[in-house]
Amino acid sequence: MDLNNFKDKLVPFIKKYWLSAILALFSWFILKQFYLAIRFNIFYAVLYDQPFGFGIIYFLMDNLTLIIHEAGHTIFGIFGWRFLTILGGTLMQMLIPFLIVIWGWFNKKQFIIQASLYWLGFAWIDSAAYADDALDKAMPLIGNLPKSAHDFGNLLSSINLLEQHATVAWIMYSIGLLILLFSVIYPVLIPEETEYINLDLKL
Repeated sequence: MDLNNFKDKLVPFIKKYWLSAILALFSWFILKQFYLAIRFNIFYAVLYDQPFGFGIIYFLMDNLTLIIHEAGHTIFGIFGWRFLTILGGTLMQMLIPFLIVIWGWFNKKQFIIQASLYWLGFAWIDSAAYADDALDKAMPLIGNLPKSAHDFGNLLSSINLLEQHATVAWIMYSIGLLILLFSVIYPVLIPEETEYINLDLKL
């Protein structure tokens, strides 16, 4: 075996797919955690025991998403429409990673696109668990707010979908799953760069 030739092929492969490997593994924990939260007990959304290392990443991602979510209520509250104010938290936590995806796309930043796509998928799945809790309102709210402040409890009630909360949750979970999958396989969809040689022959 030609070791130099093997190395020349392996290094670009690792550079292109290392993040996909990490995201694929982390996806298993995220999808399992929120499946359990929606299917059995909402507290899996906050009490699931992530493996060390992944637990740190999850903690940072979850809390950053929460901060953006809360900011969304304030930002969209400027418009004075109660429904939009309540929806604003979920909108904002999806809008920010989506805008980063767009920025990465125009600037051809593969890893930024992948990471922000993954974050967007997480935002959908995280919101799915919240939506499933709309009827029971068992999840403790930030700042010890009363159950009447439950975002999806209010949102789904206002559009007469409270009884279909589980259906809404599984639809959101499925969208998040597809986005996570897309973030993992994204490098496969990137066309290989072709090196062009400028043959400026002066005769």
